[in-house]
Amino acid sequence: MPSSGLATDAPTLDASRPAFSEVIVPRHLHRSFTYAIPARLQGTLTVGSLVLVPFGPSTLQGVVIALSTRPPGGPNHPAARRLREILSLLDDRAETGLDRSLLELTRQISEHYLAPWGQCLRLILPTPSPRKPSLRYVLTEAGRHVEEKHPRLSPTALAILARLAESPKGLAPTSLQRALSKPVARALMTLKQRGLVGELQPESPKKPAADQKVSRRSPRKNARKNAASPEPLPLAPVQATWQPAWQDKLRTSLDQAAHRAILLQAPAAQRLVCLLQAIDETLARHRTALVIAPEIARVSTVAALASKRWGERVATLHSALTPAARDDAWRRIRAGTADVVVGTRSAVLAPFPSGGPPLGLLFVEQEEDPSLKEEQEPHYHAREVAWMRARQQGAVLVLGSAHPSLETLHREGLDRIPPDGAADEPASASTRSRLAAVLAVDLRKTPYGTVLSEPLIVGMREALEARSGRLSVILFLNRKGFAPLLLCRDCGASPHCPRCSVTLTFYRGAGRLACHYCGAALPLPDTCPSCLAPRLDPVGSGTERIEEEVRRLFPQAKIGRLDRDRARTPAQADAIHRQASSGELDILIGTQMLFQGAPLPRVPFVGLPHADAGLHVPDFRSAERTYHALLDAIDLAQPEDAGGKVVLQTYLPTHHAIASVVQHNPATFYEQELPFRQALGYP
Repeated sequence: MPSSGLATDAPTLDASRPAFSEVIVPRHLHRSFTYAIPARLQGTLTVGSLVLVPFGPSTLQGVVIALSTRPPGGPNHPAARRLREILSLLDDRAETGLDRSLLELTRQISEHYLAPWGQCLRLILPTPSPRKPSLRYVLTEAGRHVEEKHPRLSPTALAILARLAESPKGLAPTSLQRALSKPVARALMTLKQRGLVGELQPESPKKPAADQKVSRRSPRKNARKNAASPEPLPLAPVQATWQPAWQDKLRTSLDQAAHRAILLQAPAAQRLVCLLQAIDETLARHRTALVIAPEIARVSTVAALASKRWGERVATLHSALTPAARDDAWRRIRAGTADVVVGTRSAVLAPFPSGGPPLGLLFVEQEEDPSLKEEQEPHYHAREVAWMRARQQGAVLVLGSAHPSLETLHREGLDRIPPDGAADEPASASTRSRLAAVLAVDLRKTPYGTVLSEPLIVGMREALEARSGRLSVILFLNRKGFAPLLLCRDCGASPHCPRCSVTLTFYRGAGRLACHYCGAALPLPDTCPSCLAPRLDPVGSGTERIEEEVRRLFPQAKIGRLDRDRARTPAQADAIHRQASSGELDILIGTQMLFQGAPLPRVPFVGLPHADAGLHVPDFRSAERTYHALLDAIDLAQPEDAGGKVVLQTYLPTHHAIASVVQHNPATFYEQELPFRQALGYP
């Protein structure tokens, strides 16, 4: 049996064949671990190899980050005698190891976000393949003749020998651990050193030929799978034209094979045209393209259009994929057969092969979207990591947005190229002709409890009367439920979440209160929790309350609602999108889900019942995000010269985020928001 890699063997090894390796494991740890390299793997491992290593009582994936012919501290150091061996390479796809530049990028992420390198390593490790058989241990000839009470073996080791004697085909370490209900790694290592057990290496499973693959799913399961992954929504045709400034800048950057960052500020449909043609230019130069989008719906739309042009060269990566589909995409990207990758934020670390075509284009769609920020450790931002990777690999970085974030607008080394070639001309005649007329309604001057003001109701009625078999009205309010809180009219208290200490949202239809942070749900109280008074009234409005009011005012209209309560799955959201696009609905009410996926058709009338709702969130970016959401909402209305109208209801008509939207003047927002950020030291 091979030795366990003890330090006493080190002086006899050839210096050209490292016998020790430093391995990083995906755990919340700030250090690497030294492992001995077994004889069968010496000369095979490289920096970046994916390996399986024993870690305490468990087995983990790890990445080799350094190789050495001598153990740390020298061959006589006491710690060298306790080194454990690497179990095996992860599988056949790990023979060449991870790209070193990708490994270095995870180290940069670790330093930039002050996160353990092991946590950052999770971002690039593949999903464990369910087809891979595990390592098994079997008894050797010597192990079969060990006495039942051997004086030099622990009770755990003797129990392992007894279990292996009952299993001639061997057992995996996890099976032994479950059977004995105690850690077995150290006992297995002792038995292995003494030649009493041996390792039975797994054989790689044979893959069926492409024409022999047979789906073992039942027809019913296939139907459910297809229902969970609906076809992408169709996009309205867009004229595929480029402006010279954008085209020349991109081609020059790709020809020079040098890093350059470009801000593409344009509506969604124009950005999509630019994206597809940018991929064309990149592939023509034998380089790869990586596209990052904030939500899965947008990824599906972009990937569908890309697949029509480049077929099997396109791969998608996002969290909604099954483990098998994600594993298949990982393999294809790693093998170099997919040179166009479209995915959500985690795809920014897609494993392109080190020996394949270099990365040429990194396109971040909707770079201002908060979904690009990871909520778990490491708390990376895909836009910033994309910038790191593009700089590292000499790729062109394109940040696409209709309204860029303040961080991006004021970042150095960024070329800003509006596709129409025009500078910012707020409130110009050409700009107004492409936008809808906006009427602001001051809710402070309306009767108490007004949900829909008279101008908004009149605008809806006019649009519905002129309807010709299409969606006519869109109402945007980024609040779910019936009301954001219940308020006691006697003491002024409102029910709060016991865990999050935030007010609970009132759902009238379900008769419950819910927390939007932790998901806790409570039954509707009959009296105030503080003073036991029965006067609990809903305050504010959500999409559920807007729908109820609209149905009361327009009982004959076909009304749809698009929020997380009504559309809990992508299939349900797509079904509502299709109803709106095909003209089956007269009125559509929704949250920010209105802006996800394929663009909705532009309508004659857009209403904003509570435009300043997002301004009251305790976040220094609340004004910016409200401003961006309102811009997206009014962009759903037809241009002013086509009769498009927007009615915006607000309690804060003088707020710079509201005023800039009403006046179509971005300068109003930026000139007030930037000094506020600078004064308080915010980004």
